[in-house]
Amino acid sequence: MAEVKTADRTLPTATRDHAQAFEDLDRFGYAIIEGALSIECLAALRARVTEQARGEDAQGLGFHDGKANQRIWMLPNKGRIFRDLMLDPLVDTFMGALLGKDFLLSSLTANIARPGGVPMYLHSDQGYVDFWTPKPLVANIAWMLDDFTDANGGTRLVPGSHLKSERVDYALADTVAAEGPAGAALIFDGRLTHGTGANVTEDQERRVILSYHCRPFVRQQENYFLGLDPEIRKAERGVFLRRLGFRIWAGLGRTHEPGEKGPLAPLDSPIGHLDAEGRKIADA
Repeated sequence: MAEVKTADRTLPTATRDHAQAFEDLDRFGYAIIEGALSIECLAALRARVTEQARGEDAQGLGFHDGKANQRIWMLPNKGRIFRDLMLDPLVDTFMGALLGKDFLLSSLTANIARPGGVPMYLHSDQGYVDFWTPKPLVANIAWMLDDFTDANGGTRLVPGSHLKSERVDYALADTVAAEGPAGAALIFDGRLTHGTGANVTEDQERRVILSYHCRPFVRQQENYFLGLDPEIRKAERGVFLRRLGFRIWAGLGRTHEPGEKGPLAPLDSPIGHLDAEGRKIADA
């Protein structure tokens, strides 16, 4: 693996070696997997994100984080290509190792950082937990649709911050830019402090898909039970629906008894208020 050396540490760079990536995750809280997307998949994802962003702007629905950044929410509704991406073996390999085999998709979004974008505030993805955990509760994959550089807003990271049991107010000077080629995947621990960088280029967009994952007992960022298109839910694969949380896990998420199997379906006729003979009566 190529290495970037600083005064006091050697930082991760893009690698195809999964063993090295796991070492980077343990030590620094992040790793960069080169070639995570095929050339064909990269081109298709880039085109779909760009088209969707323009379409949402045309409808007056575009969400702009400041003037330069555009975010696209709820990608499972916006193309099978995004749903297929969540079943990529790389997701199981790394999210399964960080969060356990029954992890869920918490949100699937895109971010387009355009010239003039300012740095995002520094945060950790499980910052809503008011205590440090020895293992991550959440973790992220940033699928790089363009080259990530310091200049075009490559994600800023504080290496090793995932291991700090006390909260620290980091400054931008404490961060490094995650740099890697288009098609790479930046994988990072949910305890790691990070934020979108500033795009100081004149003409470069930095597009990324963010797949945020969580342990099965954590509330998801996106509410797929309410927000997933009903037609997609009817047609989608069981393995994908279970990844969204349409299943029972350790008795959590049930609609009746905890032994139900397979993806949960909406209840057309839930058991209601019954009398002692089993007759339905008006709710008291």
